[in-house]
This record gives sequence, structure tokens and C-alpha cells, in this order.
Amino acid sequence: MEEDLMMQFEVEFARVVRLYYSRMQAQLAEVGLYRGQPPIMALLHKRDGMSQKEMARALNLSPATMTVTLKRMERAGLIEREMDGRDQRILRVHLSEEGKRMCEMGERQVGRVAAELLDGFSAEERAQFEEYMRRVARNMERALREEEAAREAGG
Repeated sequence: MEEDLMMQFEVEFARVVRLYYSRMQAQLAEVGLYRGQPPIMALLHKRDGMSQKEMARALNLSPATMTVTLKRMERAGLIEREMDGRDQRILRVHLSEEGKRMCEMGERQVGRVAAELLDGFSAEERAQFEEYMRRVARNMERALREEEAAREAGG
């Protein structure tokens, strides 16, 4: 019975993730934001001027992926990159004015999807759901850290 419940949970969780991702991508595409850009913009909105290396680490992306995405975003006028004033090896990334405008538009779209996702939930249910999601995220982060440590240890 427990195995059946876990299988049903996995199926439903995967379904929700797929639906959420599809809905979010459609909403963000409406304002001209594409895969990979919104998390970077949200991070810069909170901590403008981060280095590419800091951003890759914060978003769990490879430095190569970060570089390619930032080049695309720079060409689109969403970000500006500049050398660090103290260390010329470090590139600092800033949201451009257009990037800030797009970030605000994206936040509205994200808010719309979140409202759709939680429609019909009471305030108490929303708070409980958020706590469950934080716990799930912590569990996954711990599992990833343990896996990475085991890989580094050669096991």
C-alpha cells in the first residue's frame, strides 16, 4: 500500500511540475522572456552586480551555461556586463533599464501563475503548502549535496 501511495505521489508531483513549467513558460514568453532568463533576472533584481561565477553557483548552473545565457541576454539588451573595478578577471553583471522593465513584467506574470496555482486554497492551506515545499526543497538540496560529496570522494 505504501508503495502505491509513493507511486501516485510521484505521478502527481511530476504532473504538477510539468503543468506549472508549461504555464510559466507560456506566460513569460508573452512578455519576451525565455527559458533560463527569469531566474537570472530575479537573482540580479535582488543582488545586482554579482559575478558570473557567483550567479552560476547560486543557480546551480555550469559556468559555460551561464556564459552562453548571459551573452544571449546581453545581445537582447537585458543585462550589461562590466569588469570588476578591483579585479579585471571578474565580470560583474547588472540588469539594464530594459532588463528591469522586463523583470517587472515577468514578476506580474509569475504572480498570475502563482494565483492560478493556489486558487481555492485558504490562507492557512497556502502557508502549510509553502512549508511542505520548503521541506521538499531542503530534502532535495541535501540529497544533491550528499551525491556531490560522494562523487568528489570517488564513490
